[in-house]
Amino acid sequence: MGSLLSAISGQFAKVVTLGTLFPVLIISILNLAIVTPIVPNSTLLQTQLKRIALGESTWTAVALTIVVVVFTGFLYNLNIPIIRLYEGYPWKGSWIGEQFVRRKKEQLREATLLRPSLRYLRRYFLKLGRTDHRTSDLGSQYGLLAEILNTSLPSDEGLLLPTRLGNVIRSFEHYSTPAYGMDAIVLWPRLLSKIDSAFASTIDEAKSAFDFMLNCSFLSLLTALGIVAIGLSRTTPLAWEKDVAWIWRAALFALISMASYQFSIGCAKAWGDQVKAAFDLYRLDLLKSLGYQQQPTSYVEEVAIWSKISAQLLFADSKESPLPYKYLPTRVIASPAGIELTIMREFGPTEPNGQIPVTITIKNGDRAQREAFAMKLIETLPDGFKYVPQTARTTTGTSRLSGIAPLELVIDDPLEPNALVVVSYDMKPPPQS
Repeated sequence: MGSLLSAISGQFAKVVTLGTLFPVLIISILNLAIVTPIVPNSTLLQTQLKRIALGESTWTAVALTIVVVVFTGFLYNLNIPIIRLYEGYPWKGSWIGEQFVRRKKEQLREATLLRPSLRYLRRYFLKLGRTDHRTSDLGSQYGLLAEILNTSLPSDEGLLLPTRLGNVIRSFEHYSTPAYGMDAIVLWPRLLSKIDSAFASTIDEAKSAFDFMLNCSFLSLLTALGIVAIGLSRTTPLAWEKDVAWIWRAALFALISMASYQFSIGCAKAWGDQVKAAFDLYRLDLLKSLGYQQQPTSYVEEVAIWSKISAQLLFADSKESPLPYKYLPTRVIASPAGIELTIMREFGPTEPNGQIPVTITIKNGDRAQREAFAMKLIETLPDGFKYVPQTARTTTGTSRLSGIAPLELVIDDPLEPNALVVVSYDMKPPPQS
């Protein structure tokens, strides 16, 4: 994600400098100032550093610069493995990882159950006209709970990771699925082509701030472990008088690592907000670029479209019927999104009054055996043809007309699995010239 965005925004050098080079320089300076005195042969090393500072050893300074640049490049290419380490992927299946995930599951369940209760109480107090502190407190608590569910934890227990950072990143990585039915893994590389350079630079800046804090944490942790190794390698380990010098240094870098990690969580949330905004702003542009001329008229219809496109791209060899590039003359929008309905339209012979009967059969052939509800039939009549008022009817249940151009018919009753409903209406051909 990072390198592709950097190419779009034209800020690759800036991203590497802020996110990787600066942490390397900062932690290197801290190492030289704090760790050097306890390193074996520290006197020789300090003398060499003084010569570099005074400009007396140019080649050593050049060699040191090359080492910093090479280490920066190495750290930049380790960006994804480091992030995954902090997210908890490598140790998720360990005993401690499973315990952390179990606690996260409990938090998600409690928050999910508590949210509707808080919503109900807040509405109840507002309905009573209460203006005391309890109403505002409920609003604050509800906002905090929504923030936890929307940014701190993913929506599904199966997506939970052991660490706070991992769950924050998981939350925005899978934002597009519950929001629009878009598979982010499949569609994000394609969405990048639609993001303009100005907006891409804001994502880069947020990601660079995150990389800076996480790299500082990682390098500080390595330094702390290195100090502990130096201390334990002494001939008389755990002798307080001799070991206090390395113990406080290790504790200092461990503290820096922990603090940087905590700051990285906030940076990850800011980065996630930008990624979410990219889906919000550019998804319909992506729909056009993929060749689809459809413009969804409702949330349910959009989720169904993106779910179908995601499945087609993910399973290119699928034998299922692909999504048409243009809207078909007859289509049905129904909940839940993506439910499989088959539609067949037939025209009858012209009647003596010149009207043409139209019959549309809708069958619920969903393989998951889900019930279809909130169905809306959208029918585009041929050019010049007009709907004959008060002729729309259904064989079962009740229906109501909600639009004429195009013809929109809302079917109120749910459609059971493998059941069908027949809709019929009459239309008039254009007058003969």
